[in-house]
Amino acid sequence: MNTRASARQRARFPLHTVIAAASATGLALIGAVALGAAPATAAPRAAAVAPVPFCPPPGEMPGIGNVPAYTDSNVAVFAGGDYLATGSAAESEGLLLVQGDAVFDKANGGVFNVGSVGVGSGIVPPGGTTMLAVGGDLTVAPTTSVHVGANVDGGGAVAAGGAATGAFDLYGATLTVDLGRAAAMAPNEDFQSVVDGTSTTLGALPATGTTSVAFGRVTFTGTPGDAMQVFDVDGADLASTFEVFFEAIPADVPILINVTGDDVSFAPNYFSLNGERVDAFSSPNFGNAASRILWNVTDATSLLLGGSSQFMGSVLAPTATTEVTASTNGRMHVGGDLTYSGVGNEHHNYPWTGGGSLGCGGGFSASKLVTGSGAALVPGDTVFTLAYDSELDGREVTGTLSLRADGTVANGPQGLPDGTVVHLTEVDLPSVPGVEWGPATISPEVVTIASGEVVHVTVTNTANTNAPSAVGGFSVAKALGGEASALVPEGTEYTVQYRYLLDGEPVTGTVTVRADGVVVDGPQGLPIGTVVEFTEIDLPEIDGVAWGTPVFSPETVTIADGASTLVTVTNTATDAPVEPTPVDPTPETPGDGAQGGGSGLASTGVQAVLPALLAVLLVAAGITALVVRRRRTA
Repeated sequence: MNTRASARQRARFPLHTVIAAASATGLALIGAVALGAAPATAAPRAAAVAPVPFCPPPGEMPGIGNVPAYTDSNVAVFAGGDYLATGSAAESEGLLLVQGDAVFDKANGGVFNVGSVGVGSGIVPPGGTTMLAVGGDLTVAPTTSVHVGANVDGGGAVAAGGAATGAFDLYGATLTVDLGRAAAMAPNEDFQSVVDGTSTTLGALPATGTTSVAFGRVTFTGTPGDAMQVFDVDGADLASTFEVFFEAIPADVPILINVTGDDVSFAPNYFSLNGERVDAFSSPNFGNAASRILWNVTDATSLLLGGSSQFMGSVLAPTATTEVTASTNGRMHVGGDLTYSGVGNEHHNYPWTGGGSLGCGGGFSASKLVTGSGAALVPGDTVFTLAYDSELDGREVTGTLSLRADGTVANGPQGLPDGTVVHLTEVDLPSVPGVEWGPATISPEVVTIASGEVVHVTVTNTANTNAPSAVGGFSVAKALGGEASALVPEGTEYTVQYRYLLDGEPVTGTVTVRADGVVVDGPQGLPIGTVVEFTEIDLPEIDGVAWGTPVFSPETVTIADGASTLVTVTNTATDAPVEPTPVDPTPETPGDGAQGGGSGLASTGVQAVLPALLAVLLVAAGITALVVRRRRTA
């Protein structure tokens, strides 16, 4: 941390605090999602770097280069409507925040860089944080690729309120979609009101210098002193000017130009500050000039920044639909749609030294570190809540940050006044199966805001395992009973269905067991506390066997740490009842055979045969008796 630079900045720029106080309500809501981007072409990747965790102090702004060197978490580019990058627009340095939809559709295809860029100021968001935040849908055309966070350690994350389609390279960071507008833009979901309030506040400031327009040149002449230089100009006069001259401007002070008019079109190609041309990359004061100038387009509904040169200074246009073909250097905060459509034009991120929502205000970011024996049991998307509170203009300001277990950096409010003291606590620890949390360590627990510095806070939680394992399972075996169980072949298969809830969603499956009683494992990686229920379906059909109602022991299983609970399913096999062979007796029909049909004739025939047979038997018996008697007589 460059404490000497910070002290020097506070001493030299009391206006930073003045402007911050003037916009205190809006600034309390500001939190910038940090960005990082990629090279302007598909060149080989340079080694990723970690920029220093603060902004350069006013008066020491870097020129144009290609190495990310400083950190800035405030919003660099804001579109209150939709955002379109087309033509051969090349890159947008710093945090790009879009309230509506964003479309990247380069006319001839290729790479569009966001966050960190191939050539820029090198003032970028912290690595791994959100660098492109879109409240609506995010679309990348088929021949275009969006690179976010190139050459920054951790890359750059992307958040979309709706869907995201197309090709992205985030250099190791994450793309999150379907968040909804507020969540995707957080903590900048109210940034439109910040833009409105800042423009109104600055627009009400009286002019301190004079403005003259002649022969294609607009000249702003300052007054002595160390106060911010304020000028007024009619937007209609800018349409015919191509050169901008600032004369007699005191060293290092911010410069504000309030531009009036409904329709503003401006295409300058030459900027001079106190006799030095400052819009050339070769100028040693390129970055200092860009960071000092602010164009506050107070009431225009249409704004065109034309040409293909370097436009110097930040732009604040709360009600304008804006098209840009020039390269811009500063902040770009517009309330309507924003289109970059030039020839290789770029946005280079330079915070305004006047401070407030346009400045590189102080703030803090935070990330989670999970340690301990149970760290591996904590999913990376587990969310922890870090609460913060501070005092601003005599009132308490509170809020929370959501920290993911995977260490993703989250940004707290940015642009806070110097000296603001922020207290941090962790609340509502998440419940993770198998884990007991030790005390949290917050380093540092108290943050004192210093202008241009983003203090990083690490919240460390120790995850202790509360059992040998945080998962368990169950197994199933078949048992048979009853007098007919011997009729069941050992290879007979039974189907046991199980069901449980996982993260609130029902899960079902089956286990196949055999009559021989061999144990079969069900799922073994279920979280402890999961309740599993069972049913038996599609009982097999076996001759001579009738099945009773299956009995489960136990009836349900509650998963325990490291345990696999055995469930025995008992089926009672009883003898199937023997069903008698059905008989269909035909009753005889009494009566004369001559009087009926075929049935009567058959009955009469039977009745005639039986007496004749009986007579024959009697005769045979009589003959037998006679023969026996004669033998005895003889």
